[in-house]
Amino acid sequence: MQRFLLLFIFVITVFTGQAQTNKRIVSLAASITQNLYLLGANESIVGCTRFCITEPADSIPVVADAVNVNMEKIVALRPDIVLTGGLTPPKVLEGLERMGIKTLRLEQPKNFEEICEQFIILGELSNKKTKAESTVQECKTRLNEAKKNIPSDRHPKVFMEIGCDPLYTALPGSFMHDYIQQTGGINIAKDLDNAMISKEFVLLQNPDIIFIVGMGIVGENEISKWKEINSLNAVKNDKLFPLDDYICSPTPITFVETIEELIKLLY
Repeated sequence: MQRFLLLFIFVITVFTGQAQTNKRIVSLAASITQNLYLLGANESIVGCTRFCITEPADSIPVVADAVNVNMEKIVALRPDIVLTGGLTPPKVLEGLERMGIKTLRLEQPKNFEEICEQFIILGELSNKKTKAESTVQECKTRLNEAKKNIPSDRHPKVFMEIGCDPLYTALPGSFMHDYIQQTGGINIAKDLDNAMISKEFVLLQNPDIIFIVGMGIVGENEISKWKEINSLNAVKNDKLFPLDDYICSPTPITFVETIEELIKLLY
């Protein structure tokens, strides 16, 4: 929380006086692009990655993929600011700064509160502050309403699988873990600091429910494999579900939508 408060103060200090000039934004993260669209600031996006979901009619130039950034193309777009998540190499941002282009890195949020804080920061930078604040307030109200449907006496053990070869799960300090906490569940990986786990660990923890995140056909195959283990509580109770990969890049709205969906599946 303190890190985000300092970042917010930094944004206000550096950019408030120049907010009207942030009309040309390059987004180097799919989640940032998604949030800018939600804010109605897509007309300000002049560059994005090939993984960003955009409207075809916007014809936004692609300037990066997962690891490579075309700095020359970014410079040619004359952006007022370049926004990035945690995956962009620091040397890229340093190079852009040396060329007089402002940059801001937004690290992956750890929970719903940080998702909302980043959303408001993006609202400030894109001149959509009022929209950002109203959206966050609506989402917080909606989240509180959704949580009223959680039984106070039930805390199912949850395994959230986010990779299958090797096997990966959601760790504490991530918004994936926050999904589980917000829904009243217990993350079977709550005491771990390494996301790569073994099948034996899952069997030992014996989760009451298993979520397979964003793997498409592979995810369906994973569910079939887990269903072969009749000793698992999740199998006994027929509680194995695939989840769309949109939950991996949450906005305030999609976070709450995911919580609503998970509550229905859990209980």
